[in-house]
Amino acid sequence: MVVRLVAALAVFGSALGAAEGPDLATFQNPPAEFRGRAMWGYDLSKVTEAQIVREIRGMAKDRFGGFFIAVNGGNGKNLDPAYVRQGAPHLKFYDSGIEYLSDEFFRLYRVAMAEAKRNGMSVVFYDDYEYPTGTVGGQLFTKYPQYMAKRLDMVEKDVAGPARVELAVPEGIYVGAVLMNTRTHERIDVSARKTANGRVACEAGAGPWKLMVFYLNTTAILKIRNPGLVDYLDEDAMKAFIAMSYDKFYDHLKDYWGSLITMSFYDEPTLHWMNGRMWTASLNTKFEKKYGRSAMKDYPALWYDIGPETAAARNALFGMRAQIFADNFSARLARWCTEHGIESSGHLDQEEVVNPVPTNGDLMKMFEHQSVPGHDDIFYLGRSNRGYKVVTSAAFNYDKPVTMAETYAAYTNMDDTIAAQVAMDQYAMGINRQVSAKDISQRLKDVGKLNDYVGRLSYMLQHGRHVADVAVVYPIASLEAAYTFRGGRIPAVNKPETDQTVDELARTAGPDWEYAYNGGLPPDEIDYMDVGEMLFRSLRVDYTYLHPEVLTGRCVVRGNRLVLENKENREEFRVLILPGGDTLSLAVAEKIAEFYEHGGTVIATSRLPVYSAEAGRDAELRARISVLFGAPGAMRKNASGGRLYLLAKPSVEALKAVLREVLPVRDVDFAEAAWPVETGRKYDGALTYIHKVKDGRDVYFFANSSKKVVDTIVTLRGNKALTLWNPHDGTRGTADLKHEGELTKVRLVLPPVSSSFYIGVR
Repeated sequence: MVVRLVAALAVFGSALGAAEGPDLATFQNPPAEFRGRAMWGYDLSKVTEAQIVREIRGMAKDRFGGFFIAVNGGNGKNLDPAYVRQGAPHLKFYDSGIEYLSDEFFRLYRVAMAEAKRNGMSVVFYDDYEYPTGTVGGQLFTKYPQYMAKRLDMVEKDVAGPARVELAVPEGIYVGAVLMNTRTHERIDVSARKTANGRVACEAGAGPWKLMVFYLNTTAILKIRNPGLVDYLDEDAMKAFIAMSYDKFYDHLKDYWGSLITMSFYDEPTLHWMNGRMWTASLNTKFEKKYGRSAMKDYPALWYDIGPETAAARNALFGMRAQIFADNFSARLARWCTEHGIESSGHLDQEEVVNPVPTNGDLMKMFEHQSVPGHDDIFYLGRSNRGYKVVTSAAFNYDKPVTMAETYAAYTNMDDTIAAQVAMDQYAMGINRQVSAKDISQRLKDVGKLNDYVGRLSYMLQHGRHVADVAVVYPIASLEAAYTFRGGRIPAVNKPETDQTVDELARTAGPDWEYAYNGGLPPDEIDYMDVGEMLFRSLRVDYTYLHPEVLTGRCVVRGNRLVLENKENREEFRVLILPGGDTLSLAVAEKIAEFYEHGGTVIATSRLPVYSAEAGRDAELRARISVLFGAPGAMRKNASGGRLYLLAKPSVEALKAVLREVLPVRDVDFAEAAWPVETGRKYDGALTYIHKVKDGRDVYFFANSSKKVVDTIVTLRGNKALTLWNPHDGTRGTADLKHEGELTKVRLVLPPVSSSFYIGVR
């Protein structure tokens, strides 16, 4: 099938990409493709045509540019009784009403399509019956029980050798067995010792030993709050899901595909439903193909320290699982969407946790092939801030021009001010498309005003290249090395604030689920999110996380610049920050050394790595790090102008001092002193910005989401000619600025909870 270009991209390209710059009329009255889209749906037990038409007209009146349809209720009599009985409380089926994906379901869906078309709205294809994506409303469980998610479990037995030891293999899919000396960490693969009667038996030599039997638990899915979840890691399972959902929707609605239906949306697929231990039988085969050896001797590292090989073993196994998740879920859906002429989108879950290994695998990698990376903004203002920079950085890394946010769902407090604060924070962090909760129409005085505001932000900030002086290495190797499956309860201090429903779920699902949901217990030196917040919200220095594979595969050193060589989002960094962690790829260490040797600045924080992400290369890594950083605490320089710093205790003041030294002229520099910025529910806004360049034209967005008045001078690097654009009312005015050599001084005046664009003139 010929891939059809999405209309939004064509409109944008003809407007803001033109030589004359942004079109004022488009800015004042942003088209539907830029305005907010609504998370909308209806109860299949009682929905009527009149209700559908009435509510879509109401959304159009509220200036929503489009919507998706997430249904609930309906006839569940054809589902497996186990699914109905075990289903989460929000999945309520009845013996009457409309069955999900029935002919009557699609007849009503077409009613919605026709009404959307009449009102000039687009439709987002929501790919399942509520969340999480992967159930087909229980139909997958009923038809293909073999394709349900599976959990890696382990049983063990300690023995003092020499002695014979044996263990029964529990019901499920046998993965293998390992005998480990708990003193020396010697490990013996005894997988072949499984007997005909379903036991693993072997002889342990002298010393303390532990026999571990690993298997896939195929019944655990029945014990979680939302059973029937597809095995995201299994190719056949995902093919079945796509056939039952994506293909069926397309078959019934192909006349709307690529024209009215322009984007897909998956919702909260995650590994944490299986206590963070979702696994697949094919992993060992893929592992052996990649590494040329069996994976089994690495398996004990998922639960225990296995000595010097621990970090590399966890990187190999967790890295393989993350790659399978990305390839088999997000990349597979992206291919389907491309083949059918729409954008692929959606978001994962718990993007805010420090360690994504038990929730999303490798959060940045998940978006490598997805056309529109996505994030979830839920519960309250500021909760998602730390995660946004990871997702938007993934978009910058993989050259994705649009990044989406599901927004305002389950907000405990909501009014027009909070809605505006959330939006301007999102867009300053790199979001440029918003999908918002439909209930804001009842909670805001003027939701149309919000949708027009969001539309103007999207119009200006989609596409172009991001400008930032600083890059931060995404420490996925240290995150994988730090996580274990041991589980258990975690202290309240390590849990981000959630809401009552999540707390209730934690009580019923158990401590292992809660442990995985919150990212386990990362060590104190894992500081990348803290460093990011110090930079962005305290010091007002923008940055981009670089995935290690992107750093080594897409970045080149040109002079004293580290250049991300993308077709559209080409970034040049003057400073590279290596955040705290004990594990690093040797290839990343070599790239850091190359940057320093050519005059670049490198700042390491908290802890230098001592373990290689690759097996057997710890000594090489330590030698490279030692040559680079020398004595602890010393600042080093070289003849090329390169500088190396180690901040053992990173703080706002320490980072400020170093950045003043190495970046005396920043891309954007505020005279306004840094504010103390609260976190959690105490967060109430900040002064932030984003700088992009589109068709050679500067686009600066300044956002004051706080309740304070801002009246300050902002210094911009370069001699700039700028005009002032107001996204709140769509007007254009004269910028108050002056030039001092190759610097531009802008007087920035922002009332509380307000924002401005400064657009380059050519």
